[in-house]
Amino acid sequence: MSGGILRARGGAFFSPLIAVAFLFAATAAHAQKPIVVGASISETGPLAVDAAYHLKGIQVGVADANAHGGWLGRKLELKYYDDQSNPGTGVRLYTRLITEDKVDLLIGPYSSGISQAVAPLVNKYQFATPMPGASLPAIFSAGNKWAFQLLPPATGYAEGMLPLAKAMGAHKVAILQAQLSFTLACGQARLDQAKALGMDLVYSTTYAMPPPDFSSIALAIKSANPDVVVVCSYYPDAVGLAQALHRIGYAPKFFAETIGPAEKQFEGAIGPIADRIISNTSWWPSLKTPGNAAFIASYKAMFHEDPDYHAAGTYAAVQVLGAAVKATKSLDQAKIQAWLATHEVPTVQGTFKVSPTGLSQKFGQYLFQIQGDKRVLIWPTANAQGKVEAPYTGQ
Repeated sequence: MSGGILRARGGAFFSPLIAVAFLFAATAAHAQKPIVVGASISETGPLAVDAAYHLKGIQVGVADANAHGGWLGRKLELKYYDDQSNPGTGVRLYTRLITEDKVDLLIGPYSSGISQAVAPLVNKYQFATPMPGASLPAIFSAGNKWAFQLLPPATGYAEGMLPLAKAMGAHKVAILQAQLSFTLACGQARLDQAKALGMDLVYSTTYAMPPPDFSSIALAIKSANPDVVVVCSYYPDAVGLAQALHRIGYAPKFFAETIGPAEKQFEGAIGPIADRIISNTSWWPSLKTPGNAAFIASYKAMFHEDPDYHAAGTYAAVQVLGAAVKATKSLDQAKIQAWLATHEVPTVQGTFKVSPTGLSQKFGQYLFQIQGDKRVLIWPTANAQGKVEAPYTGQ
């Protein structure tokens, strides 16, 4: 042989330089392929209003990552499907994302119920998966290794409400809970808390989702005449119960609902009767968390509205995944899992840190109140922007 020419099979000739060039081109082409992030979203069904923010937070996180060059020199691409607020559909879709679409990374679905159904799947396929919609502690128990909680536990939702109300003279309590995994865990925690505080539980019930006509429940609450009503709710039941109480002309001194009031649609749905309703959040615009101001600006630029804590949670999930990918310089799931299990990550929502089974350790809980045309952080005191206004009037 001479001149560096090699004979290929079939009598063709090629140069080693050409072979190297082809190899380089193929490697470069692969490097330019986007990193695909997969998820399911409840675009339809009873969880759709809250889940819309879940999706928007991921979209802003992906856009911000791409604006800064992506990860590993590659852009990000989001691939998602509608799980219809159904756990079984969620399992089918995550199976598709892993086995058919062969996505590079996953972010968990909205709601504890769907996340609880999906968690065994990501453990089976060994996919390191941030779960920004999963507050149920039971998901992150013995046997879990690959799912990571990105919310405070459900048992802490509205935890400041009863102590706050008792300090302001409330004694009689009504606690309601939707028959879903998150809301049942939240409701049981509040029932236990009321007992520990020595408050008088005058009414408690559960209800199905999608929410029923709340007329009979509203009448039962009025008959019990509680000082404080705490509802472990999602958006549609938060709207329905507030409207039902208004129709019969009953307003407790304090009225708190866990999920729903944070969304801009809430006041549009029920009007002035939203005033002085108290609700739960795991994020707030005034928090001095790393990147929070930039997140808010990016969200407003993309969607022309204010974000809520669901959006902040999924944006934080993108931040956490990005930190793991950059630290490990890899998309290898085992490396990402090991890193997430042992490292803290500063996010817009606070500091990500998990237990050996993936349970969130550092994210906080807050209470806010709708006061006229504003939402005001009222608890804990160290973060409060103002004081609680009472009584709730329901007008």
